[in-house]
This record gives sequence, C-alpha cells and structure tokens, in this order.
Amino acid sequence: MLENTARLLKVARAHNVPIATCFTAYKTERDMPHWKVAAVRDQFRLDHPSSTLDPRIYDKDYDVVVCKFGPSIFFQTPVVPYFIKEGVETVIITGCNTSGCIRASTIDSFQWGFRTIVPEDCVGDIEEGPHRDNLRDVGRRYADVLSADDVIAYIKQSTK
Repeated sequence: MLENTARLLKVARAHNVPIATCFTAYKTERDMPHWKVAAVRDQFRLDHPSSTLDPRIYDKDYDVVVCKFGPSIFFQTPVVPYFIKEGVETVIITGCNTSGCIRASTIDSFQWGFRTIVPEDCVGDIEEGPHRDNLRDVGRRYADVLSADDVIAYIKQSTK
C-alpha cells in the first residue's frame, strides 16, 4: 500500500496535481470527539509519533497539510476551498482505515460534487473483511475503485 501510494504521489506531483495531506491529532482528550477506538484516544496526540507524516508519501515543499479532527479530510478543514481554488474536479483518496477515514473522506468528496477515485492498492485497514466490504460499498455508490496503475494512467492522460 505505502509503495503504491508513494509511486502514485510522485506521478501526481510531476504532473502538478494539487495534493492535500492530512494527519489526525489532538492536544488533549478534551478536544477530541468521543472516539470508540482506544488507539486514537491514546496515541493521536500532537506530541506522539503517530502524528508524524511519513516522508515517503509527504512532500513538505509541495503538499498542503491539514490536521483533521475526525475521520474525513473534508470535515472542518480548508481542503474544499483549496481544491476549488486549484480547479480540482476529481479527488483521489489514499490512506489508512478504509472502513473509517477513507470511507468518510470518499463520501464527503462525493457530497462536495467531486468525481472521486479510490485506488484500492493505496488504501488499507486493520482487518481485510471491513476493508473489502467498504471498498465494494463505496464503489457501488460514490467512487470509482481502481488500481494505482489505472490512476497513474488517468493522471498522465488528463494532465497532457
């Protein structure tokens, strides 16, 4: 998953595709929602290593980065105005937790009117069952679920 995402992002940056990168972190438990996932409550702190972006997929000199407070990159962040300013019509969603963050971001992208693509080999989850179930469902309703290679070909074709 990480290698495919890094490969896709390299092509996207080379073709001047706007990229919004996010992480989830909180100052204290008081400023976080009522997460049922203990790992989020325990580890997603601004001073915890889990809030550090992996340099294999994050380019500090290119990407717009946001700290998100819920599952979706769109919820209460400046991502939509950034995409509108950049003239984005299609959003490609990669990352962790297909059953949580990927699903929420996919639905929000769809609701904002963007064509949405989820490269299935650039997303993952803790368990294979929820990962597959959610990919199948968002593919039925909200997004095109493609391979990283297909998305790379799409980027190259649409940015000529």
